[in-house]
Amino acid sequence: MPTQRRSVRTNQPPSLLCVFLVLALLLPAGARAQAPSKGSGWSGTLGGGPVILPKYVGGRDLQALPLPIAYVSYDDWFFVNLYRAGAYVWGSEDKKKGVSFSFEPRLGFHASDGAKLVGMATRRGSLSGGPTFDWQGDLGALSLGYFFDLSNASRGGYVDVLFNRPFVNDSRWEVSGTIELSRLDSKVVNYYFGVTPSEVTATRANYQPGATTNVTLWITGQYNWTKRIALMFGSNATRLGSAAARSPIAERGQAPLFYLGLGINL
Repeated sequence: MPTQRRSVRTNQPPSLLCVFLVLALLLPAGARAQAPSKGSGWSGTLGGGPVILPKYVGGRDLQALPLPIAYVSYDDWFFVNLYRAGAYVWGSEDKKKGVSFSFEPRLGFHASDGAKLVGMATRRGSLSGGPTFDWQGDLGALSLGYFFDLSNASRGGYVDVLFNRPFVNDSRWEVSGTIELSRLDSKVVNYYFGVTPSEVTATRANYQPGATTNVTLWITGQYNWTKRIALMFGSNATRLGSAAARSPIAERGQAPLFYLGLGINL
């Protein structure tokens, strides 16, 4: 799995992200497609800083929240990659292929989160999890996974595929780019972007969308000031699929995310 990447999911929760990451860090964690190895211990970068993201995916208003930022692993087995955490259950001997079970949070919304949400019922945040297959090659890293709702909010799932390629990797700079496609099923899209008959108004029509595909481009990296201290940075732009972007509650069809923080190299 790429060590520097993550997308804005359809509704990724700031508060749930903090709780989830803290819980994940109570476990040992591993970032690449590798079989467990003995004695390597903790590695990666752990820090925190402001994360700028929409109040809800599809909304125009942004918010800045102080959140943990982590790309860490333990014995190349358990891992936290920003807001995805998981554990490898199988790895090849050359450590280039692996199968993991991973988790990531998803944000809901309240009627107070945007002008177009007034009168809408609350959509609960959720935790999604599922298997991923990760492959590391000379050109970069490929990950393919299926995630399903573990908290019975949308009761749906999505297929996620991404490719990560390092651009710079030396003693000072680490910079990589990622392209990610997420195919959300109709249950996920309808729960977070649909409008039920009881929520219809003069300016908000009944809406029952089907499945859709979000596309996300990422740039992530860090600058190592010293062997121990690093400046961590990243940004992405998610293009919502047409079924989500056409929703009466969507104010725009893109969802940006930015972060900047200080970290400690483990």
